[in-house]
Amino acid sequence: MTEKILTLLKEFLKNNNIEDLDIGEIMKSLSVDAIMSMISGNDEYVVKKNGNLEKFNADKLSRSIKNAADMAGMQLNSSDIAIILKDVADKLFHGDKKRLTRTNEVRNIVIDTLANEGFSKIRDAYEAYAQSQN
Repeated sequence: MTEKILTLLKEFLKNNNIEDLDIGEIMKSLSVDAIMSMISGNDEYVVKKNGNLEKFNADKLSRSIKNAADMAGMQLNSSDIAIILKDVADKLFHGDKKRLTRTNEVRNIVIDTLANEGFSKIRDAYEAYAQSQN
């Protein structure tokens, strides 16, 4: 990896308020194309609890929300899910430079969004599930 990419990666992490990651591990776990896509703002990434980076996956988040709804004995239609996902993504990746976030931030924003959209039972189930994952 060239010095320029390394410098860009460091600047990217700083701009996203995530400076405690091991850059060497990032370079090992992501291809140069993936790093450049993330840095250039084409893709959003999530910092997992173990420090690994993973491309933000709205389908995975949608499944988690649907599972929480099932646990709460409720059903969400596709338009409900779409609205929730849009609200979450807008809050997570606001601004031109924000393309990286931590899983706990995703979790907290989902919980807030479910509450704000009137899905308090689903919020409670999602929060209980999230806490069991810690």
